[in-house]
Amino acid sequence: MHYILLAGAIFNFLGGVNILVSFARLPSSQEMKPSDYPQYRLFTAGTAFTFSALYFYLFQNPQYAMPFLIFGMSLKFWAFVVSLFAYGRYGLSAKDLVGFGVSNLVVGVLFAVYLLT
Repeated sequence: MHYILLAGAIFNFLGGVNILVSFARLPSSQEMKPSDYPQYRLFTAGTAFTFSALYFYLFQNPQYAMPFLIFGMSLKFWAFVVSLFAYGRYGLSAKDLVGFGVSNLVVGVLFAVYLLT
């Protein structure tokens, strides 16, 4: 069952890589609105890598998982709710809703299963 922690680590690592790879598709700095958008993207990528490292640590030391997974599960569910809201209100693409929102929902549910078993 603790392989769910490894899945969380891999998911967050790949999410961070995806954010960095997507920089190739950003508009020029003159066209970018807001101008600090790359800063937020880099911060988000770093956050994803940090959580990846945390979940990998918990995979190796599952006895410490409980408090971190409660937080992580909540954050995953929040990512889904935010994505669903952005989809409905701001026209977030279905691809981004599934790629970020639904995938976070799946990991959140896996964390909930882990916590309940």
